[in-house]
Amino acid sequence: MFTIYIDDSGSAPEHKLAIASGIIFPALQLVRLESEWNKFRDKEGFTDFHSSECLARNPKSEFASWDDAKIERVFARIRQITFKYSAQAFCIAIHKPDYKEVVPEDMLNRVGSFYTWALSSVLGLAHDWAVARSVPMEYVFDTATKDVKREIDEAMTYSEATYGDHFAGHYSFRNRKEVPALQAADLFAWTCFQRGRHVRFDHPIHPLAQQSWEAYRDADYMRWSVVQSLNRQGIEDWVKKMYSGPEDLQLKAFKEKVKEDRKPKPKKKSTS
Repeated sequence: MFTIYIDDSGSAPEHKLAIASGIIFPALQLVRLESEWNKFRDKEGFTDFHSSECLARNPKSEFASWDDAKIERVFARIRQITFKYSAQAFCIAIHKPDYKEVVPEDMLNRVGSFYTWALSSVLGLAHDWAVARSVPMEYVFDTATKDVKREIDEAMTYSEATYGDHFAGHYSFRNRKEVPALQAADLFAWTCFQRGRHVRFDHPIHPLAQQSWEAYRDADYMRWSVVQSLNRQGIEDWVKKMYSGPEDLQLKAFKEKVKEDRKPKPKKKSTS
């Protein structure tokens, strides 16, 4: 049994890049991971690691008084623990304006938001990884708002219809504060987001983000992580291949069924 812990970055409206990512851990390693993480957490004095808050020393957070040396040490230790207990990582990046402009409106209503698209791509990579090894996979998400949870539920349900008995009943939402693997996934997602902004928009990248990126990229002889991003031409090619094709028609039927299922059911007339 393996579990992929999924996180996102770039969800704020002002961000032009959206990230969906996940790190796969063997179930047999989770107890060891949690034991080592908890000792590390207690030693460094935090309860819930969050990369952006930590680096910014958010004055309302538990990281407010941390100095540069401590932040660098904690980032490095999280990467070390992650590599020690994980098996594989995936990340998908999507440029929001390109996605909105290129995908036709009717198709956009079917495939969902840029996050849904990126998430579905991560699910597909995790599915292929599990199938290639003939192992079962569990999917864990951070607790989410009602709208995001609905997007995830739909992505999982559609993936089930596409790939077969693999997703339904095999995913859950957990409180990240209680799940070290979700906190580890946060640093990976944040790092990929910072690297993506730097490459795509020439946005300055913090030295710790660059350091983390190089560590994730080079881990296990560059085999630990798979990071993908479609440029505008890639999205256009995907739309041409997908639009009105068998998978798009299947998705259309799925969306129509979901819409029908959500309609209020008429109350049965009393027979008395």
